[in-house]
Amino acid sequence: MIFSHHKYRQIYCSGISAQFLGRKITASFNMYGSKLIQIGVILVLFVLLTPSALFSYTVLWDTSHGVYVSGQYGGDGYQPSQNGYYRTLAEHLVNNSDFTTIDITSQGFLTDDPAGYDVIVVCLTSAFYSSYTSAEVDRIVDFVNDGGGLLIMGDQQRLHPNPNENIQPVASQFGITFGPSDLDPLSIYTSDLTDHPIFDGVDEMFMYAARELSVSGPAFPVAWQEGTTITIAAVAHYGQGRVVALGDSSLWSWVDIYEERFYTADNPQFAVSTFNYLAVPEPATLVILGLGAAFLIRKRG
Repeated sequence: MIFSHHKYRQIYCSGISAQFLGRKITASFNMYGSKLIQIGVILVLFVLLTPSALFSYTVLWDTSHGVYVSGQYGGDGYQPSQNGYYRTLAEHLVNNSDFTTIDITSQGFLTDDPAGYDVIVVCLTSAFYSSYTSAEVDRIVDFVNDGGGLLIMGDQQRLHPNPNENIQPVASQFGITFGPSDLDPLSIYTSDLTDHPIFDGVDEMFMYAARELSVSGPAFPVAWQEGTTITIAAVAHYGQGRVVALGDSSLWSWVDIYEERFYTADNPQFAVSTFNYLAVPEPATLVILGLGAAFLIRKRG
């Protein structure tokens, strides 16, 4: 942090002295600041540091690389539309968290700028037929670096020729690789979770037909297949933003009574905790914003 010293914003500290490079520096506290300004600063910091209770968030879900539609279930396939397999996820976030909008972009992030959103989603089953370009990857990296949240979901490649390489250019930027292997058995229940905000209120999570994750800096593992060292979920901090990667794209899907994966284990709460975590910038960003707001209030006062 760099603090600047302004002539008319000096704070004097009495009774405190220090020897620095042979010069004696004496400071004294002189509480001449306006009480109203002090209260205002405290309120600004309080608002910024408790965003989940005071703000609403938005999601932009990318489908521009092609949505996979099951021949058995039809509908709109793996997207959060009215007839899509992530419809229940979208409804749950709106009804049980601070998210108000889950939008879909069929044009991609180069046409629909994600800058106005809090979280963006890159999902294999919503990017099934073509790969992310370098220009798209750069736009996504800039979004995260500036404080945005990114969810990346891959999937197993045994049951279907799921082309994880379509989303790998994005994941690689944050130290995440989908592979090297698929997981057995197909149904995975695990409570082998680290103490992390995405698992707030979560004792057990469920995945179906997942793929192992390999991670390196800045990413780190946060969940493993029960009783193993196989990573199935990872988190990365990048710039002022956050990234969550999952080895499964179907854990939050729901297409009919026989595919009720969304409500299995603690997956509904896992969804809420994950999206809330992604929507809130790093604490350092909030503090910087708070200090900036405090400075503006003081200067105008």
